Amino acid sequence: MQIHRPSNWLAIPILAAILVAPPALRADEVSGIVKSVDLEGKKFVVTPNGKDSAVDVVVNDKTIMKNEAGEEIALKELKAGDGVGVVSKAGIALNVLVAVKPSELTGHVKSVGANLKTFVVTETGTSTDVTVAVNPGTAIVTTDGKKIELKELKKGDGVGIAHTNSLASKIVVSVKPIEKETR
Repeated sequence: MQIHRPSNWLAIPILAAILVAPPALRADEVSGIVKSVDLEGKKFVVTPNGKDSAVDVVVNDKTIMKNEAGEEIALKELKAGDGVGVVSKAGIALNVLVAVKPSELTGHVKSVGANLKTFVVTETGTSTDVTVAVNPGTAIVTTDGKKIELKELKKGDGVGIAHTNSLASKIVVSVKPIEKETR
């Protein structure tokens, strides 16, 4: 049995064709942070990782946008601060993977749950009470970077909370000064 293999010289023109193909025929990739979203223009602006200048990313009805869980999302759900990875061709995004920036909440601690799994924050600006859940993966740190536990939070402590669906991923605490007793 004889096996016929093409000559290596055939690989050279194929490789050359790939390398000199017009940019419109090659896919481009960019990853970075969303700077703004233009719903009417069907595009968003990304500041690529490691670069200062932003680039426009145009989408169309065939663009597939998904979050990290693999769920499809719409352009209107994209927001400034989200991380994105984009594959585009001929100036149009084909695929966009979105690392959704956690929601943020700022306010003051109203109370800590007895079970040490939740606490209530009075949101700054709205005075709305919000119950926030924590889990073992929740990082709780003071403004100077010291790690603390949920049980150390006190009523009145200022907090900045990154969360998804009311589950805190990170809590930064501005500890309320201890008030001196007056006699």
